[in-house]
Amino acid sequence: MPQIKMVRRQLYVPVTLNKELKELSRRARVSESEIVRRALIMYLEQEKRRNTPPEKNPVLKAIGIFAGKASPFTASERHDDIIYGSGHPEAN
Repeated sequence: MPQIKMVRRQLYVPVTLNKELKELSRRARVSESEIVRRALIMYLEQEKRRNTPPEKNPVLKAIGIFAGKASPFTASERHDDIIYGSGHPEAN
């Protein structure tokens, strides 16, 4: 597996959060840095989803909102097209 280039960061956390981090690290047998990296990845993914424009949100498309048709039945009529895209074999 190729080595991932890392950048050293320093941050300050409240004492109580630091204690919880140390305890989780010990229990999970994972470094504190790894826990912070995982948490940061999860947070950034959540923010990316939260900031996705509604018309690009696949869930809203699946329920028929922003799918390009005004019909309330859009999701049941065009679910393959919405999920896979109109050019995908499953959409036909």
